Amino acid sequence: MIDFETARRQLFDTHNCTLECVNLALGEAANRVLAAPLNARYPSPLFDNSAMDGYAVCDTEGGLKQFSVVSRIQAGQTADMPLSHGQAVRIFTGAPLPANTSAVVPQEQTTIDGDILSVEADIRTGQHMRLKAEEIDAGQELLPEGCTLNAAALGLAASQGYKNVPVFARLKVIVFSSGNELTEPGDALGESKIYDANRYQLMALLRMIGAEVMDGGILPDDLARTEAALGFAAKKFDVIVTSGGASVGEADYLKQAIENVGHLTTHTLAIKPGKPFAWGSIARTNVFILPGNPVATFVTAHMLLLPVLNKMMGKNPRHWQLPVITAKAAFNTAKPIKRREFLRVMVETDEAGDTVARLLPNQGSAMLSTCARAHAFCEVPPGETISEGQKVNIHLLPD
Repeated sequence: MIDFETARRQLFDTHNCTLECVNLALGEAANRVLAAPLNARYPSPLFDNSAMDGYAVCDTEGGLKQFSVVSRIQAGQTADMPLSHGQAVRIFTGAPLPANTSAVVPQEQTTIDGDILSVEADIRTGQHMRLKAEEIDAGQELLPEGCTLNAAALGLAASQGYKNVPVFARLKVIVFSSGNELTEPGDALGESKIYDANRYQLMALLRMIGAEVMDGGILPDDLARTEAALGFAAKKFDVIVTSGGASVGEADYLKQAIENVGHLTTHTLAIKPGKPFAWGSIARTNVFILPGNPVATFVTAHMLLLPVLNKMMGKNPRHWQLPVITAKAAFNTAKPIKRREFLRVMVETDEAGDTVARLLPNQGSAMLSTCARAHAFCEVPPGETISEGQKVNIHLLPD
């Protein structure tokens, strides 16, 4: 068996992003991965402007409480006339500040009598003013390559006038399950049969990270049919993901089929759950075989499959893996084991304000209900135990 860290390092070392770059209209680029840095075309703010509705005042000496209102400026208008000492203009949020503005006074702190403005609070020089380029200067990196274009990123690109953005093409993934014991959900359940859960959780996870996903169905325990299905998929997809058929059983034809038509790197990983795991290739298509037990599939998908696919999609390295935080264990483990274990836990805040990890019941590798309730994986290094109150590393699952 090889260690989890060794397996993950090998996966990262041997898989890279080879996707093409395409230009998409901004309105079609949500959740896509940026393929090149975007630099600011303009300073932000573009000009000095007011941060709120009120009055722009000029006090070159400090201490004035009354000003003469000489004009009115709304957003979208220009500020052509500079202010002189003791003058003010009525101004609105986003409107350009006239030259010589020393502060903006909120309208709630003022009274007006004709064109005489009285200020009822102390004025701090520079208050409520947005100055040109105080956020971003022209030419500065706006968004880095590899970032996911979420709502804020798209809004930022739009604020700089970008109509199109360069993104990586979507990673095309087909998902199979393997085994004669599997039945499609919705069909009648025969004797000694089980419904296929793995394919559906895998497709959901892959769509969540932004892959283009195809349902490949259930592969039977038949070598020729499995080879044919895999060979066909390798002509159309970047990645083939399967579950089941990664162990050493005589009826597990999946590994043999891949070895017949491609190359397979087979490993038994020193992790729990998820010991059987393999990866390889058929021509230019990458292949990943996950365990058949649904919890083992859930764990290895989050800890191994999704991180390497995130890299292959061109994402920034900080987005490859689940975020890790420390928490206080609210449980004990009985005895050490030789494999690195990923326990399913809930994350809460106790009365002292500490983040705590509470162990969920039913930690068996077939008990998927625990995964549905889990907030995180608590990592238990090989040969170690957990004691209540001990600081532990937890890998936060996405909502």
